Amino acid sequence: MKKLLLLFVYLISYYTIAQNGYPIPDSVSNRLFYIQHSNNHNTYVYDADIKKGVLNNDEPVIAYRIIYTRGGIKADLTGLQRRLAYGVKFKKIEDNSCVFTLAAYPEKELFLRVTKKGRAYVMVNVNGKNLILSRMFLFSNKLGTKVDCINFYGKDIKTGKNIVEKFYP
Repeated sequence: MKKLLLLFVYLISYYTIAQNGYPIPDSVSNRLFYIQHSNNHNTYVYDADIKKGVLNNDEPVIAYRIIYTRGGIKADLTGLQRRLAYGVKFKKIEDNSCVFTLAAYPEKELFLRVTKKGRAYVMVNVNGKNLILSRMFLFSNKLGTKVDCINFYGKDIKTGKNIVEKFYP
């Protein structure tokens, strides 16, 4: 029983404290969301490519990384990151909207929309709840090759309240 209690306390602290001290990327008007993970503070950022309120049909999502382990420099995704993890594949739905997926988990669809005022947002369904996504946090193994859990942060579309949904891929 004591071992079970210790394991429970460890897991609770791992999943709640693990994100303390992580940097927050500078806010920009076309920011969709960003992804961080449990192995280091490097951050993967997703911005909408919007010109004069219109979504770029050729490449609606700009993905890049901020390497905080090297002073916070902005860099393109590597080829491996683009193909296997953080790259996006998209399909236009209609003007100013598309559906896209991340390379690491193509089963999870993300819906990008641009409002009439030119503001972009991403909606995702997690555990039966629709939310406007602001960030994700991945809990992965030390090599970064397996994700145990993903926290999705955003606003519940129905209530407008901030929520966190845990997802187990």
